[in-house]
Amino acid sequence: MRNARWEQYTKADYGSRRGNTYQNKSAPRKPVSPDALVYGIIAANGVVFLMWQSANSRQKSLGDGSLRLWMIKNFTTMWTNIQEGRLWTILTPAFSHIEPMHLFFNMFMLHTFGKDIARILGARRFMAFYLGAAACGNLISALVRGIALPVLKNDYSGVTQPSLGASTSVVGVTTLFACLYPTATLQLFFVVPVPAWLATVGFIGWDMWRLMSYKSSKVDGAGHLGGAAAALGYYWFRLRPLIRRMR
Repeated sequence: MRNARWEQYTKADYGSRRGNTYQNKSAPRKPVSPDALVYGIIAANGVVFLMWQSANSRQKSLGDGSLRLWMIKNFTTMWTNIQEGRLWTILTPAFSHIEPMHLFFNMFMLHTFGKDIARILGARRFMAFYLGAAACGNLISALVRGIALPVLKNDYSGVTQPSLGASTSVVGVTTLFACLYPTATLQLFFVVPVPAWLATVGFIGWDMWRLMSYKSSKVDGAGHLGGAAAALGYYWFRLRPLIRRMR
């Protein structure tokens, strides 16, 4: 495990509670560990995945699409959901997957990079960061796919196209990892060794190119860019001053 000098500072500063706490002295409350939180997020994604499977099975076998419609309205991102007041849908898609491989890949990336970041920030602040990246990514996704692209392309067929997945948060986590450990070696596609900063710049550039060229894809590039922007902002305005203070 990496033991950067500033990492020890952030653990003390970010992971601890400040001020007075009110606890039962006979049974002190044990905080959730960073690793346990990451596994909890993975478990929550698994539960919502099973809910999607139940909804799809119910529609196919019984012809009842009510549960699937409820899932679309509450666990996907699209401008229609926000217009109709379901503001929680800028957060809930970060726990929502329909396809097994989509779930596996996102949870694998979260497990690989999320534990390091959670140990640095502490459980509470990692949870806040995870949700913040989700909110930023999903809101930008809804605005781009629901307003900007339809106007630019003069095609409004995608306004009600839902998007879902933890990618907004996961891209935020991997981008923050690259900011903190830019020279760490990653195995691109499990084969090619590249520094973390280069891999991150490459994926962000790819998403930007697809978005600007109006390429049709199942991948929500706007959501990815929103998650990356949240991570860059968090690093620049929150973590970077702490790092510079230690030098």
